[in-house]
This record gives sequence, C-alpha cells and structure tokens, in this order.
Amino acid sequence: MAGPDRTINVLKLFTLTRPAWSVEEAAGALGVSHSSAYRYFAVLTEAGLLTPAAHGSYVLGPAVIQYDRQIQLTDPLLQTAKPVMARLLHLAPPHTTMLLCRLFRQTVLCIHEIVGTPGTARVSYERGRPMPLFRGATSKIMLPYLPPRELRRLYEADPAAAAAIGANWQDFRAAITRLRKAGYAVSHAEVDPGSIGIGVAILNESRHPIGSLSYVIPHSEEGAVVRLVPLVVGGAREIEHALHTGEYAQIGAKFA
Repeated sequence: MAGPDRTINVLKLFTLTRPAWSVEEAAGALGVSHSSAYRYFAVLTEAGLLTPAAHGSYVLGPAVIQYDRQIQLTDPLLQTAKPVMARLLHLAPPHTTMLLCRLFRQTVLCIHEIVGTPGTARVSYERGRPMPLFRGATSKIMLPYLPPRELRRLYEADPAAAAAIGANWQDFRAAITRLRKAGYAVSHAEVDPGSIGIGVAILNESRHPIGSLSYVIPHSEEGAVVRLVPLVVGGAREIEHALHTGEYAQIGAKFA
C-alpha cells in the first residue's frame, strides 16, 4: 500500500505551471520506481483526487471540488468571519476589498474575499493563490505570533525576502516586535501598486496565528487608515471570541 507521505508528494507535483503529469514523469520527478508511482496514482485516482486526462496524463480530480465546497460550507473560520467582514466592508471607503487569509506552510492563502463598489480593483490575494509571507500587511501581521524557533527558521530559509522587513536578523526581530506591540500592520504598495493594506492576526486559544483579517484600500483613501485600524482589530477579536467559545451563530451586530 502506498505510504501517505509519498502519495501526498505526488499531489504536490500538480501546480498551475504543471497541471498534468504522467505516471512515468511523476516517477522520475520523485525518484521512485514506475511500479511504485503506479500504486500512488491508483490510490489517488480511487479517492477521486486525480483523474485521467489526455495522452496518458492525469490532472486533479473531482474530489478536490467536493472538498472545496465542504470547506466553504463548514469551515468555522469562514462561517464566523463572513458576517463580520460584510459589516466591516460597509463601514469602509468605496473600492475597498476585505480579505480573510490562512497561514499555509511558508505562504499565505486567501480563503475569502469581498469587494466594495463595482469597479473595485482586483488584488493579488486571490482565493487559493499562495502569497509571500514577508510582504504586505495581510501576511506580515501573522509573523509576530509564530514561535521564535519557527520564525528563525523562516528567516534563514529566505533571508533575501525577509530583508523587506529587516536587513539582518536583529533588525528583523526588532520589526517583528514592533508589529506585535502595535497589534496590526499597515503596508503601502508592497503587494499591489496604489493599494494600502491594514492587517490584523486571528489567533487560536494558544495565541498562535490561524490567519488574518485585512482591509485593502486605494492609496487615495490613506486618510481613512486611522479610522479603519480599530474596526479591523475589533473584527478580528470578535472572530476569535466566537471561534474560542463555539458561538458561531451569535456574532453580534457590534459594527452595525
């Protein structure tokens, strides 16, 4: 039987830049025998995670869509955050976008996005698209709540990217400390030109980051930042409280 780690490694091969793989190609990429690769593909195909395509290749299967729908309907973070985000967006300037993101490995994934008035510019944080951990308020605000060892590991894995926060480890740690004391992050055009991000971490009961809640506003609305910071901070705290107590259906009309 295929080991779970190895079957997962097969799934990791399928990306936007390389969405289709044959068994033989996957065997070469993973450094395993063809017979082993065939077993991995058989397990994943049976589970609906892969499906046959043209010329002996495979692509991601329909089970991925099924699980995505289940996440959208049952994920406590999503269910809790959606009404809060709707209220917060109503209080923001026109052409504002609100983002709900999760920390995922060394990236940040948007799991929900709502936009203000028609014509609001699209932001790079599209649902399911991995984004850098060291750029933008949406991502950076999660860093102060990571364990020190994990933070150091992330820094050493990509010091060039981390230089956007601090030129060396000492400067990096000092910047992270300032973010934690502030409780929010504001970034200017770090991800999308002409945009300002205002991000607040959403924490679990152990004070580790689950994700973040963010406003993205046009640079022309810079004067609204001072007013929006306490709103998004309050929204993140409301989501945390509901998650910790299980009161998903009792999100108050605090911002109504």
